[in-house]
Amino acid sequence: MKSKYVILSEFVLFFLVSATCIGSELESYSYSLSQSDSAYTIWTTPPSERVFKNSPIPSDTGSMVKLYAAKNEFEPFQVIIHPNSDETISISIDDFGHQIQTEIYQVDYISIQKPTDNLGITGDYPDPLWPVENYSSVYLPSNQNTSFWFSVFVPKETVSGEYQTTIHIGSKTIPVVLHVFNFAIPDELNVKSQMNFSHNALLEKYTVQGTNDEYWFYVFKMKQFFIDHRLTPKAPLWSGGLTSSGAPYIDYDCNGTFKDNDEIWGFEIPADVFLNGNGFNDGTGFPSFMAATFVNNDASQDQRPSTFCGETRTSTDWVGGNFNSPYNQKWFAYIKAIQDYLDRLGYLEKAYYYIANEPQNQEDYDAVAWYAQELKKAAPNYKLMVSEEPKPELYNHPQYSGAKIDIWLSVLNQYDPVISQDRKKNYGESTWIYFLHGTRPPFFNPITLDHPGIESKLTGWFLWKYRIEGIAYYSLNNWSKNPWTDPATDNHNGDMFMLYPPSKTNAPIPYGSNNHRFVPSIRFELMRDSLEDYEYLYVLNGNQQPVIESVNQADQQSDKIILGLTSYNRNSEFMYNLRRVIGLKNGNEISVIPDLNPPATHPRAEGTPSNYYINFQDPEGEPLDDPLIVDGKEYLKIGWQDYDKNLGYGWYGDMAHVMYKYLSDGPNPLQKSIIYDDWGRQHTFEFDLPNGTYNVTISAGWQGRTYAHNQVEIEGIDFINDEATAPYIVRTKEI
Repeated sequence: MKSKYVILSEFVLFFLVSATCIGSELESYSYSLSQSDSAYTIWTTPPSERVFKNSPIPSDTGSMVKLYAAKNEFEPFQVIIHPNSDETISISIDDFGHQIQTEIYQVDYISIQKPTDNLGITGDYPDPLWPVENYSSVYLPSNQNTSFWFSVFVPKETVSGEYQTTIHIGSKTIPVVLHVFNFAIPDELNVKSQMNFSHNALLEKYTVQGTNDEYWFYVFKMKQFFIDHRLTPKAPLWSGGLTSSGAPYIDYDCNGTFKDNDEIWGFEIPADVFLNGNGFNDGTGFPSFMAATFVNNDASQDQRPSTFCGETRTSTDWVGGNFNSPYNQKWFAYIKAIQDYLDRLGYLEKAYYYIANEPQNQEDYDAVAWYAQELKKAAPNYKLMVSEEPKPELYNHPQYSGAKIDIWLSVLNQYDPVISQDRKKNYGESTWIYFLHGTRPPFFNPITLDHPGIESKLTGWFLWKYRIEGIAYYSLNNWSKNPWTDPATDNHNGDMFMLYPPSKTNAPIPYGSNNHRFVPSIRFELMRDSLEDYEYLYVLNGNQQPVIESVNQADQQSDKIILGLTSYNRNSEFMYNLRRVIGLKNGNEISVIPDLNPPATHPRAEGTPSNYYINFQDPEGEPLDDPLIVDGKEYLKIGWQDYDKNLGYGWYGDMAHVMYKYLSDGPNPLQKSIIYDDWGRQHTFEFDLPNGTYNVTISAGWQGRTYAHNQVEIEGIDFINDEATAPYIVRTKEI
């Protein structure tokens, strides 16, 4: 249940019909391996499960690691060793054969001094993936887990079927069985992205000097690393490009003509390589690129060079100014020239101009709307991006009605699917999402270091459900401070980095000393996994993108993972099972996807469906009756507890300003009991119960007061949609 700006009192669920059975096709992926002995225990668990040094060893057992992957896919798995004494062992993995490639990493830890939010914990937190070479010797401390992360790549030419190899851990051998599905995920990236990345920071840490062959080896390696992760860097043509700080990067004659004399350092050759894939990534390039960007984070300010083509701009050349002024004539002719140049070379569809960052007020909206309008007059087919959710202050500006934004870049916690989908369906405008340090529970955030790993697996499923076309993040490798020792920025652990420097001291390493391997995070690898999951859904939909207000056969599966904007299935075992059966269906290995449902996480959800009565109140406060019985029904007393799997209920969200109140007056003890967020922040309540169809009754309000904005959504169904309570709303719906 999602609540926003709402005063809750009671919640009642009446069971109506028989429940859906949980599918018997669920496999287990967390178990101890039979190769364990008295010296050490060996176990495995899905990659989306963070393995802490003291994580409990599973009670289930198995004899091999099971792995499933499509052709043209990277797929990770974990093997964990828990020794009874300090030991140094050799670790290696044999070849699968058939050009299937495997890399080994050791899961490392970051010391968390202060949790980001209520989902985090202090202490050593698993996140960095430290490269390990085959046959390396690794020290294992006693009585704690050491996890090894294996990344497997299956080439698209691989024949479908079963493949087996062996992991060697000291004297132990662990079989690994890989099932290759009978389909390949597409070469093309069907999710666009803009990931801010400093090429120079990485070159510095790997001691790449000059612009010789070593330099170009790393340039191509960085680009391949990104496209292998199904991500696009903010500057995919680096170290070439089309513009710099808005001005031309290649020669422009100020009369509408570009001439590229800079070869690999210019635009046309890098574009041919990294956009067309000529000599890169087997012929598939990046799907989009930022052709130009804003130069000032203040959206109200002029985003153009002070002097351009011999003309110096003045304040009258900006908002509401003279479109035909000398400066504006030169500038907008240049914008048209960019459009025509890109169109002639075949890159216009991939290009966009990122014109403004997070407009905040009317002055900002006026500037962005005016500039967008004038840009569209000059170059109507040159796409414009603004990092803001679709807002009428821009698309319905009363003065600058010609303003049009082609790509809205909305922070997740401000994303509104109704408005965004309307802009797409009726105006052809796309929406991407990005994540900030302020993207906190109940919203998922794949960037947050000290969140459960499953959150980084949600992205692709979320994009599919809401028809979102891209993602962005503002810093993958800001190493100005050492992320190994100082992971928090703006009270957000993991902010500003998803990759680690190759030295734990943040010092440069000798060139080639770690075999040129980058140091990703678990978050970064699982982001790739989630985007590959999107491709599974794309293939299931007949190799077609989802369409707004059109249900497709992949929706039924994505809806099992993404229940709403802030409600998600966080069961790793279920997600990997669902992905497995989708893969089997995509390869025609099964004819119908079984109706899988997640296993129960609380005994209440395993039992027979019943009726449930909840009074939201201070559990230690009034009403004090124990048990609380109203009208012959016994009510659970539930307050602002974080979700607890042992209780089978609780909240996701920022608990800093949640409060209780028991009113002196009201219709009954239930409606006199009040819980509320004093800041009006959004929260999501989860209550584990058997699958089935229920009549749900919700009461919201406060005796003697009127609150104008209330919102309650349960399992994707609006119960209260931005409505006033006067003093109460009581509503029943079937879910």
